[in-house]
Amino acid sequence: MARDRQRIVFFAGLTAALLFAAGQVYRGRARQRVPSHEGLDDPAVAHAFNRIATMPQMRLLRWLVIRRALALQPSGHAADLGCGPGYLAIELARAAPGLHVTGIDLSDEMLDEAESRATKSVVQDRVAFKKGDVAHIPFPDRSLDLVVSTLSLHHWSDPIAVLDEIARVLRPGGAFVVFDLRRDMPAPFYLFLWAVTRCVVPRALRRVNEPLGSRDAAFTLHEAADLAARSRLTGWRVVRGPLWLTIEGSVAEEERHDPVAVSREERQK
Repeated sequence: MARDRQRIVFFAGLTAALLFAAGQVYRGRARQRVPSHEGLDDPAVAHAFNRIATMPQMRLLRWLVIRRALALQPSGHAADLGCGPGYLAIELARAAPGLHVTGIDLSDEMLDEAESRATKSVVQDRVAFKKGDVAHIPFPDRSLDLVVSTLSLHHWSDPIAVLDEIARVLRPGGAFVVFDLRRDMPAPFYLFLWAVTRCVVPRALRRVNEPLGSRDAAFTLHEAADLAARSRLTGWRVVRGPLWLTIEGSVAEEERHDPVAVSREERQK
């Protein structure tokens, strides 16, 4: 009995210590937005991000984006802003036979890798890549049916200008899904990202404080809604997820939804 009591006391003390440490970590989080410097020009960092992109959790995030995008617009011509190595563009084309997808990125290295990956896929005739700046999307006015972007919003130096560009290139009835982390994620998810950054990701990413740095550079739900409200986009809504948010909608919608909508998953809880 004495030994059992000692074990209970030990584990209770350990639990209390862990909870205290977790509380200290969470209280030390960045409250204000800190611009991101991921260092993608460093080959080691770029390679590490590419490795992370193949992990199941990243595939799940891309599936969530694709599901939301295709619910809004399943056919036509789409652009993926900040496409990186091309995973989302290829998977989006594979999921929607009626879509032609063009990935846009500033990195020649990423574009070369994306094109190489596309040539080995079954959708190579419906996927293309071109160099371009999201602040000046390389498409004419009203020429696209769908614009998507994943984990890029926090990198944009002028997010409102990019949202204006999305509004410019979309046809009437065109849809958009801008997916990113949210800085106001609940404590358990922040602590998860903190632990992943400190203990799980490759050393090159730990050196640039990723993925926690992307959280620190991300917007809150209300900040994202403010960006959309100040842009030329219409028909938008901000949808909340556990770790993420999306600015999404259709330019054909005349009446705006509530500035911050609760996702279907949360409504079902």
